[in-house]
Amino acid sequence: MSDTLSPKAAKLHNRTLITTYLYEHKEATKQVLERELGISLPTITQNLRNLEAEHIIELGELQDSTGGRKAQSYRFAAKHRVAIGVALRSNSVCLCAVDLYGDTVQERTHAMSYTNTPMYYQRVGTLINEFAATVAKGGSTVLGVAFSVQGIVSADGTSITFGTLMHNTGLTLETISQSVHYPCIMIHDSDASAMAELWFDPTIRDAVCVYLERRPGGAVIVNGKLYQGPNQCNGAIEHMVLVPNGRQCYCGQRGCMDTYCSLETLPEEGESVPGFFSVLEQGEPHHRERMHTWMEFIAQTIVNARSVIAGDVVIGGEAAQYLDDSDIAALKSRVQQLTPFSTDTFSLHKSRCADTNSIVGAALRYIEAYVDSICTDAE
Repeated sequence: MSDTLSPKAAKLHNRTLITTYLYEHKEATKQVLERELGISLPTITQNLRNLEAEHIIELGELQDSTGGRKAQSYRFAAKHRVAIGVALRSNSVCLCAVDLYGDTVQERTHAMSYTNTPMYYQRVGTLINEFAATVAKGGSTVLGVAFSVQGIVSADGTSITFGTLMHNTGLTLETISQSVHYPCIMIHDSDASAMAELWFDPTIRDAVCVYLERRPGGAVIVNGKLYQGPNQCNGAIEHMVLVPNGRQCYCGQRGCMDTYCSLETLPEEGESVPGFFSVLEQGEPHHRERMHTWMEFIAQTIVNARSVIAGDVVIGGEAAQYLDDSDIAALKSRVQQLTPFSTDTFSLHKSRCADTNSIVGAALRYIEAYVDSICTDAE
């Protein structure tokens, strides 16, 4: 292929091939690169020297000898660039530094009550800058900071167009990032979680993601990509009406999914969510009845969503840690019973991501862009 390219393009193509191979395989020797990529050894040597000088790769382990000198391996330096994800929650600020494989390098949580004030964002900026400085001491360069927010973000990513829950509708990225020393973006937390799903499970094609949190949410994946729609509201299943004229929702409507599928609807007065599930495990009848009703509402939510996007279903959020395989199987069975199409087949499984998936998913916006820049030919 390189014979048909200009010298400049061929040089870039060879560099990209080597970088991509090391990124995908994590480690390789010159001999392996020569065999797998069909590039001459001198060209490989020069590219490895350049990539090492730029800290994109680093020396790996010496390989076992087959009779001669041990071969030196080279590995992709996953931590030479990181991105920071930030979640501004009602009572805390959560930060997570993510490397180029999407692995968490460092994380930190600060207790802090949310207030939509300049002083709050200044304090958040200080926390982020201090956290970034700590990460940088390990030799990483911070690509940027991504805010995972509980609200719908405008199509251009500059403001929150629906922030009723946090009382910050109209909040701008400029305000939220006023004291941060790095490039910043913001993304709806459910969309960020879906991005993490795709990163860690690239086999997902079409799916509805259901995040069962204190404030539930959702996201839509179509053809292997997050599909947000022109108004960025796709997947907002929390405001799907399940019970006409039902319970009052914070959005102003009545009977929304949020008011029936929130984790906060499970505990009795004075009981915590972990406390509810602890008692549930003991088989207490009233708790079992509440859990059954809650699962029925979730099943109906999934059926309603899949009537529009008939894909697989990913169950995530805080509730996922309490749901075992039998719960997931029972939920799928109930969805199948409620589905009018007998031939409908789909997967329903728990999220493969960690509790910090929305924070990690937000940071992956920077990671994905950077990896594409070094693993894709471009002039």
